[in-house]
Amino acid sequence: MTSNRTFQVFLGLYISIFFLYLFGPLIIMSVTAFNSTEFPSITPWECFSFRWFNEGKIAYDGQRLAGLAADRDLHVGLITSLFIALGVVTLSVPIGMSAAIVLTQVHSKLRTLFYSMSIMPVLFPGVVIGISTVVLWDRIATIGGEGIISELGRNGIFLTILGQTCFISTYCFLIFVARLQRFDTTQEEAALDLGASQTQVFMKIMIPYLMPAIGSSAVIAFLASFENYNTTVFSILSEQTLTTVIATKVRLGISPAISALAFVIICMTLVAAVLYEFFRRRQEKRKALESAAKMYKEISSDRLKEDIKKAFILPKSIFVILFIFLMAILGWQQIIKNNLYGGDCIAKAEDAKKSNFADQLKLLQNNAESLESEGGDGGTGSTNEYNDIFGDPNLFKNFGGFDN
Repeated sequence: MTSNRTFQVFLGLYISIFFLYLFGPLIIMSVTAFNSTEFPSITPWECFSFRWFNEGKIAYDGQRLAGLAADRDLHVGLITSLFIALGVVTLSVPIGMSAAIVLTQVHSKLRTLFYSMSIMPVLFPGVVIGISTVVLWDRIATIGGEGIISELGRNGIFLTILGQTCFISTYCFLIFVARLQRFDTTQEEAALDLGASQTQVFMKIMIPYLMPAIGSSAVIAFLASFENYNTTVFSILSEQTLTTVIATKVRLGISPAISALAFVIICMTLVAAVLYEFFRRRQEKRKALESAAKMYKEISSDRLKEDIKKAFILPKSIFVILFIFLMAILGWQQIIKNNLYGGDCIAKAEDAKKSNFADQLKLLQNNAESLESEGGDGGTGSTNEYNDIFGDPNLFKNFGGFDN
């Protein structure tokens, strides 16, 4: 009993560390979206603010820092990513389904070869797929001359859709193969014996059976396209998707608007997962009630038809929700108590930054004046060796309004 208890404790500790390692960065990034500082960070905490979800701010040095609602590059990248993802879904799902159906129809000796060729694109690096797609269609556009072929061959969105479809269709293919392995072919044979055509068999039997695989493959294709970077960055040409915009911003200096975007995406994912689980359990419960009602209807014995009163059981998830809600209330009370929210907090933080920035400018001005005076006395610190860049007495005047 003691060893079993110890094993459970270590197992729980391992699972906790694993989930902390998995979701820790997401939690930290979500928290940084509410810090009013210009660089996403938790410490030092400045003020609790929603500015990075709105218009952003103008920094104390005059730099414009756009928030999530005012960042045009993120908006354009998001729309482009959605358009590309829809195009990839439109192509990948039919290609994967067709390849899976062909796999079930080819001769058994060729099945292994066909399967290997079908999954081969997923083994290629995304860089190779992106570059090869651009090179191929550039040659096609050159041969085709002026016209629609030339326009498509040099369209970054079109090339990205084709490049991503090359390997994402393989994911769809594997999903359809797993579904078709459990398909009973006698249903098709019975329908054909009863006079149905091949089209009717496909539409009435095959498509309804493959609907779960169609939905799953569409979701997988959409998500794989939306977050893809390796293939996209080489095939998008002059356009930009959400991933390339974020990569550019991170390369030039990360912005809190990216943390706000990450928080929005995380919330949307959680809401979608909760809604899916809710409707799934609701559907299962409805099917169970219908099955029980059908069974009771067929039973003639009144003894089995007696209603059994079930005790009300509080869902375990309600305790987790209440705990999170309680912690949020306590955290908000601490923020209000310590004056870490509101216009006054932000104004004080901005004044402190401006004062610090002004002190640095005055220090530079004093250093410039001291170098000038030393240079006038013929000292070794002459400003001529710096091409007299500090010779202008008004160099630091009217700089961001801090000279006063």
